[in-house]
Amino acid sequence: MPRASDHSCSYSGSMALAPGLRHLFLCAAAVLLVVHQLPGCARASDPDILTDYVVPRDLLADPSQINGTFFTYTRLVSSNAGDPAKFTVTKATAAEFPALLGQSVSSAALVFGAGTVNPPHIHPRASELLVVVEGALFVGLVDAARNGTLHTATLQAGDMFVFPRGMVHFQSNDGTGVARAFSAFGSASPGTISLPTELFETGIDDTVLEKSFHTDQATVDALKNDLQQPPVPGPAPPQDSAGVALLGGARLAAAMLCVGTAFSLVL
Repeated sequence: MPRASDHSCSYSGSMALAPGLRHLFLCAAAVLLVVHQLPGCARASDPDILTDYVVPRDLLADPSQINGTFFTYTRLVSSNAGDPAKFTVTKATAAEFPALLGQSVSSAALVFGAGTVNPPHIHPRASELLVVVEGALFVGLVDAARNGTLHTATLQAGDMFVFPRGMVHFQSNDGTGVARAFSAFGSASPGTISLPTELFETGIDDTVLEKSFHTDQATVDALKNDLQQPPVPGPAPPQDSAGVALLGGARLAAAMLCVGTAFSLVL
């Protein structure tokens, strides 16, 4: 009698599957996995697969295409030369690299221009393991399990930092040169939810934002306008005192909302 923890079951008598039927069942299961992995399907995590890997539907009719090229991805670095004035990221998830379907792994290459940030965000379906390979990064994690405690670290080349799944985190290059890093994810489709974008660029009613921030319409408008402008690395240009006060209030509101969102993930 198999134990409850066993991943397979044995059958006897009339319940036994003939080898041919068993093979047909496994093939059908593999096809169903492909269907469930199609874009547009919402998943909380990667499903367990019954085969070593999943063959995309468009390759099922031509198995000869399953070769070394199928298991190779060459654009993670080559397609991200990096702009010294921006933060840029390229991904190797199941969307870009179909061989990752069902493998519960993916990667990203991040290039940080001087003074740029990867804004507070979460990955709903995966933990992230980040390693710095050039320069230095200041990173932060909002610990939802400890009432929103903020954990920070300054990483040098060769250092690693783990961001648990679903927790708010960010990275920042506070130096004067370019910083580079690679991230590994425990999902072929980790997902990214950028808090500034999701909160201020998705059409949430301004009144809701005002009440959530305990602020006014002018601050909400300033936040939305600020997000629509290209980021400017390094020190900000001189501004009049009124403009500084307004921008400061907007950024303070953004910080408050990020922390509030972190708490909401626990409650």
